[in-house]
Order: sequence, then C-alpha cells, then structure tokens
Amino acid sequence: MSQHFSYSVSTVLSRDRVWAIFADIENWPKFSDVYSNLRWSGIPWKNGSNVLGTLRFPRTMPLHYLLETCRPASFLRYVGYSNEAGFATHRTVRFEQQQGGTMIVVDSYIVGTPTFAVAGGGFGFVRMLTEKWFRDFAVYCDLEAEARMEMEPRDAESLTARPL
Repeated sequence: MSQHFSYSVSTVLSRDRVWAIFADIENWPKFSDVYSNLRWSGIPWKNGSNVLGTLRFPRTMPLHYLLETCRPASFLRYVGYSNEAGFATHRTVRFEQQQGGTMIVVDSYIVGTPTFAVAGGGFGFVRMLTEKWFRDFAVYCDLEAEARMEMEPRDAESLTARPL
C-alpha cells in the first residue's frame, strides 16, 4: 500500500529562471547539503535517463532518480529509490508561473519499508527530504532574484558615472 503527500513552495523568480537553476544538477549542492556526487546516466532530462549520486539526509546512501516524463519548465515525473533504502517514491513536480513568481508543487507516493530506523518510515523520510530540499531550493531562487535586482541599479549607475 502506498502513502501520498503534497508539498508546495513559492519563489519570486520566474518559472523559466527557476527551471534553469533546477535543470543544472550541479546547482543542487549549492543550496542544500542533501545531495553530493550527482551525475547523469543518459541524456539529461530525457525520458529513461537517471540522476545518480549520493543522498546524505538523514543518512548517506546511493540514489537513483529515473526520469519518466519531462516537460522543461513545466512538469516532471520520476521514480526515486536507493537499493539500500527498502522503499521508493513516485513523484511529480510542477512549476506553475504565477503573478510575481513561481509555485513549485510536489506530489509523492511512497511504497516499501525502510531498512533503517527513521521517524515515520518511508513516508516520514521522503516528506522530510522533500520539505527540506524544496524549501532550500526556493530560498536559493529568491536570493538569485534579489541579487539580480540589486545588480541592475548598480550596473546602470556605474555606466552613467564613468568619465568620457
């Protein structure tokens, strides 16, 4: 029997910019210590490709994310698992453009029983991981938006202040 939960978080960054940050898996360790050693097996963001690496939350184990469907900047569906975990998740992620930013909506179905002690079992593990990672991701996106806004006036000011 599977368990399900949904989680959503918003950012002020546009959907295309959110996707650009998300799509580059080398960015993932920049905003969260959950993942390391990430790499693609197959063509990035094509159906049947895998993101492989190490999951470090709340314990270290290899991870596999098998991509089922990808509509860039809009929708993802994948299966996440580790042979060491004893459970897996089937997940969809939607990037929804809204007035003044992007809503990221995650739906997860979890099956199996963890091979290690964790509060809430596989459901608790995936929920903690999802909430931590996507919250960290949204904060990173907001900081990117803030940095872009701060740079624009400075750049314009520096151009007008240059002597001829």
